[in-house]
Amino acid sequence: MKVWGKPIWLKELPPLAGGYAVSVALADYTTIKVGGPAEVMATVGSWEEMGSILRWNEERGTRNEGRVPLTVLGKGSNVMIRDGGVAGVVVVLGKGLDKVEVKGEEIYAEAGAANGTVARAAREAELDGVAFFGGIPGSIGGALRMNAGAYGSETYERLVKLWVMDQAGVVREVEPGFVKPRYRGTELPEGWLYVAGQWQLARADRETIREKMREVNRKRSTTQPLHLPSSGSWFKHAEWKGEKTSAWKLVDAAECRGMRVGGAMVDVQHANFFVNVGNALAKDFEMLSEKVEAQIKERLGVVMEREVRWLGEAE
Repeated sequence: MKVWGKPIWLKELPPLAGGYAVSVALADYTTIKVGGPAEVMATVGSWEEMGSILRWNEERGTRNEGRVPLTVLGKGSNVMIRDGGVAGVVVVLGKGLDKVEVKGEEIYAEAGAANGTVARAAREAELDGVAFFGGIPGSIGGALRMNAGAYGSETYERLVKLWVMDQAGVVREVEPGFVKPRYRGTELPEGWLYVAGQWQLARADRETIREKMREVNRKRSTTQPLHLPSSGSWFKHAEWKGEKTSAWKLVDAAECRGMRVGGAMVDVQHANFFVNVGNALAKDFEMLSEKVEAQIKERLGVVMEREVRWLGEAE
């Protein structure tokens, strides 16, 4: 595994309660259990600390010293970190950036909050509309960035307020339309971060919502490989024969189910999940994805787009 040395700018970084660490293996910080090391890892415990890192980096840029790459890592789902690791500072959102608060018929959640935590908080407040979050591993920050969705619902459907942080570390409240949400994507200015969102929900009986969440969990347990490390859905849905088609159907139609490269495999239970069946490397998943994409294009004439977010560099 690649080992980073201490960068010359390490001593310039603003102080954090959680401190900094050099050359930290990131595989344990992802749900697929793959990835090289972070050059420097920072654990932030407040938005003030997060802002101080952004301001430090912005000041480096204005002094023409060169900005340091910054990467924010939430719960590590929907992420593939390449074997060479991630240069610059990898920021892990610690406690203090995961607030969830019910405000009347609205629920507020910060980027570090787990999606499942938000779903349960809404249920206990007898608010319906985000039960689907219970079926999406990861954090609210990732959900806001990707417009995550499941079982017919998406993150931005009921979102009424959105907070982001700009390159200078200033938190801004913006309209949800500011980030141009679309299917599995949004557009945020480079260097900005998602801070929090607020959703307008509807009153409903707690047991009714609980049953919705149970149904979500039943579907997950019967259709997804929850016993194996994965990053979640691998490909986005695509057009085939004139209509939007689920990605798993395309993978299956091209006979790619069960295909394997090294420790990476197309799951036999859910064909749009790529799973780590033992000591896989990121390059195994890269080669497997390229192989599947080529076979789908050859047999179905469809160009697939990956949903998983790739970070870092090859070994």
